[in-house]
Amino acid sequence: MKFSIRQSSLLQTIQTVSKAVAVRTTKQVLTGILLQAKGDTLTATAYDLELGIQDKVIASEDTGLNIVDEGSIVLPARYFADVIRKLPGQEVWIRVNNNYMTEIRSGQAEFHLHGIDAAEFPKLPVFHGAQSIQVASDLLKELIRTTAFAAANSEVRPILTGIHVVCKENQMTFTATDGLRLATRTVSVNTPEGQEWNAILPAKSLGELAKLLPDDERPITVQLTNSHSLFIIDDTYFYTRLIEGTYPDTSRIIPTSAKTDVTVKAAELTDAIDRAALIARDRDNHMVRLELTDNTLVLSSSSPEIGNVSESVQATSKTGEDMSIAFNAKYVLDALKAMSADEINVRFNGWNQPFTFREVGNENGLQLISPVLMR
Repeated sequence: MKFSIRQSSLLQTIQTVSKAVAVRTTKQVLTGILLQAKGDTLTATAYDLELGIQDKVIASEDTGLNIVDEGSIVLPARYFADVIRKLPGQEVWIRVNNNYMTEIRSGQAEFHLHGIDAAEFPKLPVFHGAQSIQVASDLLKELIRTTAFAAANSEVRPILTGIHVVCKENQMTFTATDGLRLATRTVSVNTPEGQEWNAILPAKSLGELAKLLPDDERPITVQLTNSHSLFIIDDTYFYTRLIEGTYPDTSRIIPTSAKTDVTVKAAELTDAIDRAALIARDRDNHMVRLELTDNTLVLSSSSPEIGNVSESVQATSKTGEDMSIAFNAKYVLDALKAMSADEINVRFNGWNQPFTFREVGNENGLQLISPVLMR
């Protein structure tokens, strides 16, 4: 294999796929990036058997790609990326010699890296005949941004480390919960008649996907099999394994009525909780108290070692009972940051029941938080 390419083009594609390089594995080939040069295309692939990312560089004046000899090689991702990043010239020449030794030249610098036979690299999942829909990039990114943070980080219940994706009747819904909080969001999509999806995708993988998604309305093709999902972003293919199992029925824990209903300016509430959290941050549960009397919300927290804080916020409107509740400030701040409306609606059902946030004027998303029980 022998080709030349502009350094910036090669570095960009390496950085795109590198998130799928295995970190802890006994299989050395999984710590590498597969390079394949064929025709007028250079393809780079990383795959840790859970997450796979493939990106293509097409020969053009911008990319400077010129393939002299076709071929393929697996190069150690960590060293390969560092070498390309620090090369002195704009043009890079790569040539694979005997015994997979790979020569990398640019300017007056010349590196030799030990490669691995491309035949040892695992095959990516096949999606022939898979169910397929298209979703606008900005909508998909919004679905991930407003839900992924609520998924569990611990593997105690692996199913909760995923996002539950349901797609039917021209609607796509993402739901995530770690057992103490829940985030759900729905957007409109065009689904083929009779096609329904119900899958659990790893939240960590979707977090990496969000970094690759453009902030525009370009269509992203999404494909699904019984074991994997594929997202196609222009020349980038993003694969992730599905999580097996049945997601809990979260609809049962979302309250359908409320004893207290409050509307408040999002920025004022967020800032007040953020300040109260300064005192609460050293506690395991980041506990902040909320006291609601008439139209006034008082946010407070205290610590025997540090001190205390109290701040009041005026509600725009309120119906129902006065009440008090304690909550994990980090969870509530995460939920509020996932919202973009100027005003939010908060609904309570007492000090020991989960409470919910919705954007005023938008019924397609919801954040639910379990309270910290006060003694």
